[in-house]
Amino acid sequence: MTEAAVTSPGPAQGVAIALGKPSDSVLTVIIVGVVVLLLLFLLLRHMVRKRGGWRRFRRRVGQELTLTRRAFGEPLRAYRRHRRGVRALARQLSDPRGGLLVRRLLDAAAAALADAPGAVPHAVRTEPGWACVQIAARSLPEPPAPWEAAAEPGPQRWELPLDEADGLSAARPRAGAHVRPLPVAVGMADDACVHLDLAAGPRLITVEGDTAARTRLLQAMAAQLDRPGSGASVVVASGVHPQHRGQSLDALLRELEEAAAEPDGSQEPGEIGETGHATTVVICAAPTPEQARRLNALAASGAVVCLADGRVAGHTWALRVDGRGRVVAPELGLDADTAPLGRAVVAAVRADRRRLRRESTPRRGTTVPGRLRTPERPLPEPEETRLLEDAELFQEGPTEPTPEAMVPARTTTGSDLLAEPATAHERPTAASSGTRADQEA
Repeated sequence: MTEAAVTSPGPAQGVAIALGKPSDSVLTVIIVGVVVLLLLFLLLRHMVRKRGGWRRFRRRVGQELTLTRRAFGEPLRAYRRHRRGVRALARQLSDPRGGLLVRRLLDAAAAALADAPGAVPHAVRTEPGWACVQIAARSLPEPPAPWEAAAEPGPQRWELPLDEADGLSAARPRAGAHVRPLPVAVGMADDACVHLDLAAGPRLITVEGDTAARTRLLQAMAAQLDRPGSGASVVVASGVHPQHRGQSLDALLRELEEAAAEPDGSQEPGEIGETGHATTVVICAAPTPEQARRLNALAASGAVVCLADGRVAGHTWALRVDGRGRVVAPELGLDADTAPLGRAVVAAVRADRRRLRRESTPRRGTTVPGRLRTPERPLPEPEETRLLEDAELFQEGPTEPTPEAMVPARTTTGSDLLAEPATAHERPTAASSGTRADQEA
């Protein structure tokens, strides 16, 4: 009998349920599955014993799970770190007092190092409530108050709580040295904004490494120098930006050499190239060996500060950028993340435009020159106004320009808007990073 019929009790006596009997094929599958599981358990037990026991195996599995979780969570953490860096740099660059604070820190550190030969502050790191100045020196002296010595190992630096910044001494430049600080932000180091003083060293700075990353860094630095109140007069040569048709580097060098050769009685020795309060900054890309020699000569004379895309032979500061945007300069103690810099500079430039619009727009209730209404003449009715406008339209004719109209209107520059006070101090020159000869040139 292969099938048993079971009759359910109740009024429906004709309903039956058929129960199947397990066949040999189902039993075979179950037996094979049990054997496979037993073999896998024995294999796992052998591997666990070979690895050192169950405790060590569980520890190793936990470590692998932790590494996997970190690997999958790293993109999210990198994104949050990037956004945090963009916000910090944008706050620093958008605030006009932030740039003045960096210059003041550099000037005050230079004044405190006046008696230390060869000691030059060249970089500043700022974070909420704290700042430190990196110093290039053979032997760093003890910091005067309110400066503090660095407690942790790293580059030579002095630290300062920002609530005590009012106690900084006024900068007094050394005899014969007339160089103003020219700081630019280069990125983030942990939670600190890193600023590099381009005028503290050989005045010839090269950006090397990954092509796309170094181009972004060069353009971000150039945009900062071109902002109002930066203290720089930027000249961009051809080849730096695809949408900017600048002057050829040869013609630009010729003009700069002629300007540096002309005597100017209004400038003191050591102030060549600094017209008024603006330092001439040349932005160029891939100079030839002859152009590099001329750039070195101009930078050494103090006529210009040069930012070059690519390697240049001579006495330079070299900033090396990798594909992830990490910039390093071991001789300067520089290690920062430049990835957030581009978006932060864009936000700062937009803040400058909004500030300029607010300052150029007259406030409500103020009178605008040239639009004063005389009380003796009553305002015309709307229909009369339209007729007067039509009559004036047909009566207009060419008129001779007046001498006042021929004089161009004075343009409000960035230096006028965000310039330092007239008592801004100058600072010492030349922190040397050594001479590097390019054998490939």
